[in-house]
Parts: sequence; structure tokens; C-alpha cells
Amino acid sequence: MVICYFGDSLTLGFGDDAGLGWPGRIANALAKEGKEVTSYNLGVRKDSSFQMQHRWRSEAMTRKMPDTPFKLVFSFGVADVFNGVSGEESMTAGVAILMQAKAMGDVMMVGPTPVNDQDKREEITTLSRMFESMCKKFEIPFIPTVTDMHRSFVYGTALNDGDGVHPTASGYADLADHILKNKSARAFFGLK
Repeated sequence: MVICYFGDSLTLGFGDDAGLGWPGRIANALAKEGKEVTSYNLGVRKDSSFQMQHRWRSEAMTRKMPDTPFKLVFSFGVADVFNGVSGEESMTAGVAILMQAKAMGDVMMVGPTPVNDQDKREEITTLSRMFESMCKKFEIPFIPTVTDMHRSFVYGTALNDGDGVHPTASGYADLADHILKNKSARAFFGLK
């Protein structure tokens, strides 16, 4: 199985001294479960959904292998909010990305994560709800994170220890654990 993770600095794992982010931790968990997986973390700092829309396909195509299950995981929204991308623009880019991705392989979306700034967090929460609705319409698994991670003591502490947007390693570990406990995510990754 080949898995490509597309997103911004939070997918990349900025602030994680282990250099794994949540995608690296999911890759480790899958390997421990005996899954033969090649994972590519294709997160880019400050990458909005609009920017991602113009890069993801070519990056995915170079990593797709014949006769091998191909999975694409997208996570965007925080960079959109911080870069002033409107909700409408985020949705337009999101629809374009996810519809093209569905034609290429199995697709899942991990919702945007919370930040310490309350106004920005509220914008992210609204955007997350919009993304969840979009994914439901297109029958794409959506893993919400903003509310649960905001309530998580571990993630909150890691966010405070980080820069208020990016958590430290323990926060990424908590996020990966949250994703892997989700029934839809487990089915997507082929876990029981």
C-alpha cells in the first residue's frame, strides 16, 4: 500500500523534534500491525488548499505504483485561515482536490486542528464543519479533530509548548492516536 499525505505545516510536522508529525506516527503504527506501507509526507509549510490544488496531482502521480493499493490523505484549513483564504475559496479548492483524488485512489480527509488564538480557532472550527459536510456529500471519510484536540490536555499542553499553532511531539502523537481510534480511519487503513 502507498499512502500520500498532503497538507500544510501541521501535516509536515513542524515543531516535532522527532520529525515524524502525525503521518509518520501513523506509518509506524501501520508497520507494527504488519501492514506493508510506503508513506510519503507531502506537507508544505504555509500551503493553503488553493496552493495544494496546483501541486498535489503531479506529486501523487510520481508515487503511484502499478498493482499497489493507493491512498491519499488530505488535511488543510489552518494555513487557509492564517493566509486569509476565504471559506468559499477553501471549499472550491477542496472540492476540486477531492474529486480528482477520488479518480486516482482511496481518499480520506483529516480535519484542521485547533490553535491557541480564539478567533482563528473559531474560523477553523467553521471551516472544519464545511469540510465535513463536503466530504459527506462525496462519500469521503472525514476525521474531525478541532474539537477533540482542543479538549485534549495532552494536545493543549503541546500547543502551549509549541508556538500556539504547531504542537510539540506529544501533540502530534496525540493527534495520530486520535485518528487511529476513529472507526472510519481504521477501515481506510485496513485495520480491525
